Amino acid sequence: ARNEGRDYVGEGPEILRRAAATCGPLKAALDLWKDITFDYTSTDTPDFVEVATGSR
Repeated sequence: ARNEGRDYVGEGPEILRRAAATCGPLKAALDLWKDITFDYTSTDTPDFVEVATGSR
């Protein structure tokens, strides 16, 4: 899709659905993950504190 100049971000779900029509593993993956989202706030915190240093 990218090399065809398509808007794969906007058309992504439709592109995947059409590709899944001829690809069993992709269809199975889309069926399995269809309702899963990864919208969460990160719980990772930095292990360091940035300290400004002067240039010489």
